[in-house]
Amino acid sequence: MVKLMTEIHILEAKIHTMHINPSDSTQEVYAHYEKLLFIDFKIKRNQYEHSMNYYMDNPKEFEKIYEAVVDTLLLREGRYK
Repeated sequence: MVKLMTEIHILEAKIHTMHINPSDSTQEVYAHYEKLLFIDFKIKRNQYEHSMNYYMDNPKEFEKIYEAVVDTLLLREGRYK
């Protein structure tokens, strides 16, 4: 879950920097690349949503996962500086 959430955050940042207009187009581009991420991770969207729902109901576990996501993003950011 950490790896997938990390990649989703990176995808969101990339899409945000594209400055695509209108916002509907941004959503289409995001949906396309999100689908490719799910294929790469060999999961279906409903599996991801199920996991997210589980973690939303278990905030202490979600916090641990999110801390790992943030740590991973910071490490990656450090590599590119």
